[in-house]
Amino acid sequence: MLLLSFASARADEPSARTAPVRAELGFERITLPADERLGLIGGNVLFPVADRWWAGLGVYGAATGKRGGLFVGGAEIRREWELPWGFALGTGMYAGGGGGAAAPVGGGLMLRGALSLSRDLGPVRAGLTWSHVRFPSGDIQSSQWGAMLSWQGPFRSFDIDAIGQRQPTRDGTGLGFRRIAGTVGTYSLRGTDTRRIGTVGGRAEWAAASHGAFTGIEAAAAASGGAAGYMEILGTVGWRVAPFSSLPQLAFEGRGSLGLGGGGGVPTEGGGIGKLAAGVSFDWGNGWRSGLEAGLLHGIGSSLHARTTQLWLAMDLEPSPAALADATISRNEWSVALQRQTHAQRNDGSARGLDTIGMKLSRYISEHVYLSAQAHSAFAGGAGAYSIGLVGAGVATRPAAGLRFGSELLLGAAGGGGVASGGGAIAQALAWAGWPVARNSELRAGLGAVKALRGGELRSPVVELTWTRALGLGGG
Repeated sequence: MLLLSFASARADEPSARTAPVRAELGFERITLPADERLGLIGGNVLFPVADRWWAGLGVYGAATGKRGGLFVGGAEIRREWELPWGFALGTGMYAGGGGGAAAPVGGGLMLRGALSLSRDLGPVRAGLTWSHVRFPSGDIQSSQWGAMLSWQGPFRSFDIDAIGQRQPTRDGTGLGFRRIAGTVGTYSLRGTDTRRIGTVGGRAEWAAASHGAFTGIEAAAAASGGAAGYMEILGTVGWRVAPFSSLPQLAFEGRGSLGLGGGGGVPTEGGGIGKLAAGVSFDWGNGWRSGLEAGLLHGIGSSLHARTTQLWLAMDLEPSPAALADATISRNEWSVALQRQTHAQRNDGSARGLDTIGMKLSRYISEHVYLSAQAHSAFAGGAGAYSIGLVGAGVATRPAAGLRFGSELLLGAAGGGGVASGGGAIAQALAWAGWPVARNSELRAGLGAVKALRGGELRSPVVELTWTRALGLGGG
């Protein structure tokens, strides 16, 4: 009887669905006017959407040259054909918005068509690319060869009907992140430029236990200090150790990060930056940890160097082994958004509309309350290089008569493109209504406002159209 009861319980547990996910990294050198060369690194995360069709999100950033701080975020769709001897031919189209470092991007819309020839090399796939990059409203139009690497792994998730049920497995879900953190920090620049720049951002970590090695990615943007428009994206690796058996919640940690940054007049030259930091953290229980760290920031091939401090607050995305028995599957939403700021003030005193494309990641911490992280970049309206990073919280209703309603309040940083965002800190409030277009997808329309918080004139209504997909992922 006991065995039958156990088998019945296991049969009633929700089962995880597994699909492939591909992460790609590429490099190419594009040509700007006056034969200026710019090294561009691109990163994409792609999911299968049909037989041999892939789609997903990507970001491109300047890595060499003199345009550190140029970033473009957007979406890509790709078709692939299998060839003999393990080769594959791919064709893709990318569209996104961004700019920076006074590059001639016009309104910011970037189109990139590409061909790739790749082959499996054990754990990775490597190949060559030929691409054409064009900013239709700007002066950049370039064709070039490049190189790419890709990794493929499992993406585990649960059906939305399983949300709220007990999580049956310790295997990582989603992209495998174990912890996500919000950060606030300062960069005290050294040398002739002595600005003290305040930043806000976020970090996601793999294998983020209370001790041992961890890896992750982090991003931040300037919110004060006269550097509106500064942005960075880095990969990070670190080590965390809890040396006191009598106080296991306390840990010491060190972290090294390498990536791209620039904008806001910060002298990163080509865009490469590196950071080293050390600090302490404390586990508050129930999946929450906070920390304080100090370190150094250096430009790669530039004069940039600064002292750094950072305060962070993190929540577990996956349960620890000790908490697995009480873990439940959480609702998570991935969204692609088009926003229009209808009356965005500019530094020259004018005001006109601008359009952005963005990505949102939201996680529900209760049935009606969610946390959200968002990034948006301009693609029209004469504000190329204007980018926004936001974090905050929202509330949403249950579906009623096929409709769902919600609202959110977000804080973050914005700058670039001649928009009057002051020191960079902004707030955005938005109310939305959602209509189901599939069992796990919604089309949403939103209306709200955005406002600069530190010395900027920006104060504009916001209209938004969003496509949202919901799925169940591991709970903390």
